[in-house]
Amino acid sequence: MSGWGRSRRCLFLFLLLVVMATLFLATFVDRRVLVGQVRGLRDGTTGEAPGRRDALRFPAGTADSQPRQHADPGTREIRRERTGAAGRKVTSQPRTLKHGCRDGNAARDVSDLSSRQRWNALRHIIVNDEYRFLYCYVPKVACTTWKRVISVLEGRFSDPEHIPVDMYKFHVQNWTYLSHYPAASVAYRLQHYYKFMFVRDPLARVVSAFRDKFERRMEAFSLKEAWTILERYRQGPLSLQNVSRPNVTFQEFVQYVVDTPHPSMNEHWRSYLGLCQPCAIHYDFVGHLDTLEDDAKTVLSAIGADDKVAFPARSAFYSHASSEAAVNHYLSQLSPDLFQKLVSKYETDYNIFGYKLPER
Repeated sequence: MSGWGRSRRCLFLFLLLVVMATLFLATFVDRRVLVGQVRGLRDGTTGEAPGRRDALRFPAGTADSQPRQHADPGTREIRRERTGAAGRKVTSQPRTLKHGCRDGNAARDVSDLSSRQRWNALRHIIVNDEYRFLYCYVPKVACTTWKRVISVLEGRFSDPEHIPVDMYKFHVQNWTYLSHYPAASVAYRLQHYYKFMFVRDPLARVVSAFRDKFERRMEAFSLKEAWTILERYRQGPLSLQNVSRPNVTFQEFVQYVVDTPHPSMNEHWRSYLGLCQPCAIHYDFVGHLDTLEDDAKTVLSAIGADDKVAFPARSAFYSHASSEAAVNHYLSQLSPDLFQKLVSKYETDYNIFGYKLPER
């Protein structure tokens, strides 16, 4: 065999070895990814970014791991009494939850929740260690305004009405959530911090979510949800316009909400029970959107921040009557059967917070 022939043969064998090594490495990496995903299904960590794993594993975690640069329960800052601006102790009357928390589907304590339920609740609770409060944010119930107020209390801004940031970046910025803490710190804060959340009529919130996410603006997550809705419920092939600018109808959206299990629902229309677990986490105060400004003053007074920030007033264009008329307009588009299914979807929320079930 000539030298050139031997060289070609050696080159061929070398390339073959490279290909085999590449395939072996790819198979090994895929196997590690698969193993990681299987483990993730067990502990709820699949799909999360590195560095958040300990937080996600809270239900099975240990109490002696350290949170991200937060004070331990033993520090003086955490143990100080909650006082008002003049050093006075401040208390507030909690809103009594209704009989819905006593049915067979409601947990009595955080320990009664599944790992997924616990994680979903903890990652919606914003923590402030200086004023010792926990706020469970509910999308479409003044949560943007409350985040603005909390930003001022944290010293990021001086005025909640003039925060010059993009709203999407504002919502996803590095807030401190209860899920960031180890188990012992979570338990301490749940026991000793002032806990509050805000609610509104559940179906009014659903209508508000539809109008905001599918009519007024189309964010990345809205596009994804819209394409899913059209693929499931729109008859015939989708046009180019449907793909580029989906025109989801309210009926299609409601059908999608009704057919989606609660744990898989987007947070903008997930139930209050699924978001904040009010039957397991004993909130000191539950405010209502209809009495937002008065209830916000109660909360700020209770945490001793009423002299630090003023809760922004509602727009002068807002009126409860016009809001109620808009909700009725959208709900009237539903068939009686679909309307009843939507009511049933949120029936537990209605019962827990004492709202009257809507009727046709």
